[in-house]
Amino acid sequence: MKKLFLILVVTLFPLIGYAQLFEGGMFVGGSNYIGDIGPTTYINPNSPAVGFVAKFNYTPRITFRGTLIYTPLKADNSKVNRPIKPRGTRIGFRNNLVEAAGGIEFSFFKYSLSQSGYTHTPYIIAQAGINSYAFIKDDGTSDRKFNISLPFGLGYKAKLAENIGIALETTIHYTFKDNIDLNNHNIDTPQRSFGNPNSNDWYVFTGITVVYAFGRPGCYKGFF
Repeated sequence: MKKLFLILVVTLFPLIGYAQLFEGGMFVGGSNYIGDIGPTTYINPNSPAVGFVAKFNYTPRITFRGTLIYTPLKADNSKVNRPIKPRGTRIGFRNNLVEAAGGIEFSFFKYSLSQSGYTHTPYIIAQAGINSYAFIKDDGTSDRKFNISLPFGLGYKAKLAENIGIALETTIHYTFKDNIDLNNHNIDTPQRSFGNPNSNDWYVFTGITVVYAFGRPGCYKGFF
């Protein structure tokens, strides 16, 4: 184990020296839910979402990122007639959801806020996260739940000013639960037991990030 650790340190330390550039800032945008009720449009923000983002630029194309985002996620079937039984039942929810996630951001082109010529690029996002939200228990009271999420998405980022970057991005978040919409299939009421219990919930964040770069600029020559 010690030998493996030393090998990793010796291998990665010179590479890390090429990218001592950090970014920190805000995410501002909207959210929408995809599940048993409401519209099925994947990108359809109907509730605000705000949070923080932190990044470590490992190379000009590979960035490690972490996010913390809050949204009052909501949906209802008043405008979309989904198959809720008994037919005609109106169902909606609002759930205060917080998600912390970390992962990787891969840029299609070299990107750097500290060097000219690398000032804009599209990118893809792959993360893993944990969210916290309310859940209706069998006795009708609510409780906080934690769930794993898998966010993935696309974005486009550009240099806005010296050491300041801006990006537009959309991430789709798959969950492993079917109760973010406050349903509970163990409760025999149409307001709390609805939809397909074998279909898990999704939610989407769409918005803008503004970040400030700091730390020693990376020496990117020769790296992808």
